[in-house]
Amino acid sequence: MRFLSILLLALGVALGFAWLGGESWLAGKARGIIAQDPRISAASVAPLRRLDRIGLHLDNVAVATPQGAAALPTLDLWAAPSSPHRFHAELPPQMLLPIQGDARQVAAQDAELTLQLSPGSGMAVALMAARSGKVSVEGAPLLARLDARALLVPMGAQAPQAARAAYAVEAEWSALTPGAALDLPAALAAQALSGQGTAQVFLTGPLRPGEPKPRLAGIASPGFTLTLGPQSLRVAGQLTADADNRAEGALFLYTTDARAWMQLTGDLGLIPPRLVMLAGSALEQAAGTEPPATTPAPPDSAPGELRIPLTFRDGRMFLGPLPLGEAPRLGR
Repeated sequence: MRFLSILLLALGVALGFAWLGGESWLAGKARGIIAQDPRISAASVAPLRRLDRIGLHLDNVAVATPQGAAALPTLDLWAAPSSPHRFHAELPPQMLLPIQGDARQVAAQDAELTLQLSPGSGMAVALMAARSGKVSVEGAPLLARLDARALLVPMGAQAPQAARAAYAVEAEWSALTPGAALDLPAALAAQALSGQGTAQVFLTGPLRPGEPKPRLAGIASPGFTLTLGPQSLRVAGQLTADADNRAEGALFLYTTDARAWMQLTGDLGLIPPRLVMLAGSALEQAAGTEPPATTPAPPDSAPGELRIPLTFRDGRMFLGPLPLGEAPRLGR
């Protein structure tokens, strides 16, 4: 949905000054912006004319994206009079979106994007949010529900040295079935993935429209739970970027059945089938090791759970005491 964020930002300044001349002035301003941007077109742009909202109604919107063309029969962009710096985009129930290079019919119930800017922080992004009910692609269920948000917050004592901004992220989704939109291995195509949790994302600066993206300085989570079919995996821990931008810190994986996850990994072809049993045993053995003393104390495991430590130090990654290779880089 990045193209809708671009459109919101392009109209943001005009929306903020709607009080000066009303929605008619705003509609004219938006028409001018769209006319000057070859990536966006709309058959009509009209004022909303609602007492509880200041905004625009657009018909037959077309947006050119790097992935292909998107077509939205309607699009409402608005802000409440009490929150003129918080912008909303209400998506239509039916639209054409580019997926894997092809225009696909996407249905979404009550889908909305929200973006809020903070005048007191140099117009930094203070809030990003996305929510939706059921989503399908060409009639195939893709998602049952989504509710995600990122809020600009004080960094706190656990912030990495390079961090200059922090966003508190909350996300919950249910029954995500990527096989409806992507070509996946048979072992995963029919599986539904659900997730719920929170995290603190540290950046080298706040997000600001029109400015270069800040780098990821670190991430910390008290717990994020992923459920795939009958299996569940909880992830907690903290990572920071070292001088070479490689991950440093520890993640802890909590599961009641490590061997089942390894079996799925084998079914997906990520490890040879002959190593599935060996990998499952290695995970169970790693669960008995204690993390390094320099690592913040991890959350306790629930009854019946294994706590598997993944540690990152000196540019390397370790499963318990076993080296796994180079640590991944946090961003580019």
